[in-house]
Amino acid sequence: MSFLVLVLLYALALAGFALALFLALEVAAAILGKDEATGDMPPAGPVVVVIPAHNEATSIAPTLENARAQLREGDRMLVVADNCTDDTAAAARALGAEVIERNDVSRRGKGYALQFALDHLRAAPPAIVVFTDADCLFAPGALQQIAGLAAHKDRPAQALYLMSAPREAGPRLKVAEFAWGFINNVRMRGLSRLFDVTRFTGAGFAAPWRALSGLDLGSGEIVEDLALTMTLIRKNAAPIFVPGAVVTSEFPADDAALTRQSARWSIGSLSYSARESLGALIDGLAKGRFAQIGAAIDLMIPPLTIFAAMLVALVIFCFFAWIATGVSGAFQLACWALALAGVSVVAAWARFGQEALPPSALRGVFDFLLSKISVFGARGRASAKTWTPTRNGPGQRDQDETGE
Repeated sequence: MSFLVLVLLYALALAGFALALFLALEVAAAILGKDEATGDMPPAGPVVVVIPAHNEATSIAPTLENARAQLREGDRMLVVADNCTDDTAAAARALGAEVIERNDVSRRGKGYALQFALDHLRAAPPAIVVFTDADCLFAPGALQQIAGLAAHKDRPAQALYLMSAPREAGPRLKVAEFAWGFINNVRMRGLSRLFDVTRFTGAGFAAPWRALSGLDLGSGEIVEDLALTMTLIRKNAAPIFVPGAVVTSEFPADDAALTRQSARWSIGSLSYSARESLGALIDGLAKGRFAQIGAAIDLMIPPLTIFAAMLVALVIFCFFAWIATGVSGAFQLACWALALAGVSVVAAWARFGQEALPPSALRGVFDFLLSKISVFGARGRASAKTWTPTRNGPGQRDQDETGE
């Protein structure tokens, strides 16, 4: 084995160990740290809740009723009926929402719909804009909590966005529920405590108008939540995490829908990280932006199943390098990385995940891992190239965000 190959393996092992260590620090901070008390801080100005919707006529009512119940006098709901072919616009108007309709099939994606809403609001901007999805529900008080904190801190604020498995779902979806919570609850809680920053996780996001007014969200980026996060951080408007404010949704039960959802996140996040994370880290170090440094390193960590597979492959390659050369350093580093990641996941499950994934459902782990094959198959890769809605069934809701 050549010297250059050995150096490469050491570099990969060191990188894997560094990312596993960062993951372990996030989990430890989530378990051991304490959340900041936010209290009741209502925003001084009006709030607009922006809800992009694509063919949601039969399912949007619970979301609008839930949001309307938490609005104050002067607050508004703005539904963007985006490339709809059903009666979404009429249904939303009947439920008291302001509705704008967007029809542009050549530019599909939630980012375009959000930008359409911001352009509409520009003539009379609100104090705070809240983004949520047409299938999400705010826990009591959560909407005003994130809006008030965004106004008080003059920074964007992200609620804890959780997804649950349908009641009839089997163990595989219970594993998916834990994996979702691992990134949105555990990792984001730890990242917040370590670096005072979090990601936009897709719904339940409030931001002051000044942080959004100069943005262009219509990029067509598949993982628009990650792109918006890094853009805001570079503008010195790093989002803060509000774990006491909870937003919930439900996984689609259809296998094809799950594949599209997971492919968009897994492949899209890997692609975005490869393009942006190193540059964001270097820029953060050069400018001394602590939040940007933490967010960039966090962005380098792949989704959990992919990261685990990468570490296992690294251990195997380094083992054969040890056999061939007698040099065991890279193998030891790779083993430590895998052990750190494994302990971190078990610790996170023990502290935060047993309700979502009870011991009786652990048998679903194998089926969950097996399902990831389709994510990286032809159908999954095709889904990740362009934005496509993910359906529960005919006429039902879109699912469009993160998953492990």
